[in-house]
Amino acid sequence: MLILTSLFLWSSCKKKDKWKQPTSVKFKMDINRTPGLGGNLSFTGGNIKLAYFTFNGNREQGGDIYFNKTYNPLLVIFDPNNVVPEWNFEIPQGSYSQIKISFKTFDEGDQNIIVTGSYKNSTNNVTYPIRFEFSVDEAYEVVSKTSSGSTNIILDKNVASTAEITMDPVYWFQTVTTAMLDTAQVAAVGGAQTILINDTINSNIYEEVKDRVHDDVSRVIFN
Repeated sequence: MLILTSLFLWSSCKKKDKWKQPTSVKFKMDINRTPGLGGNLSFTGGNIKLAYFTFNGNREQGGDIYFNKTYNPLLVIFDPNNVVPEWNFEIPQGSYSQIKISFKTFDEGDQNIIVTGSYKNSTNNVTYPIRFEFSVDEAYEVVSKTSSGSTNIILDKNVASTAEITMDPVYWFQTVTTAMLDTAQVAAVGGAQTILINDTINSNIYEEVKDRVHDDVSRVIFN
């Protein structure tokens, strides 16, 4: 009887320990790079300044997992190829029915979201760099999915995971017309004549875009 009890306790402890075992989870952040306006408008880079990053996972076994990281601020480069060094985590393995990722822009200073790219003017066929500068105090909360679209995500200690957060400037600029960009003012940025969009230069385009930046159309996809 004593042996059976000991085996039962050992088995129970082993099962509990199983859900404490960590798996490596890394995050990277990028933008939607799909060309718009008939292929004339493309977004290729930029960055965002963040005040915090939160992981909130509902686990089917072993209890839920929550943690929050604050920054002062954290500059994240939009990059599809490299993970964010500060977002390499050891997270308890298990089957997660839902993982919510939250992040908030840093609300001190200017230009906490910058998106860069190019625009080909439809009237003179000249391609200009384009730069969108935005200052916003905005929090985003995104339910993560797998590449197949499921919200059920399995983290396995034997399989490293990478998740990609994608912001969507294509959506932000969806209501901007070809005529608006064709007639946009250009300014010297880094020695190049650039379509600069902020609250003082090309403010008509800025006003068209700014409310859409607040819409939470971001995606988080786990591999």
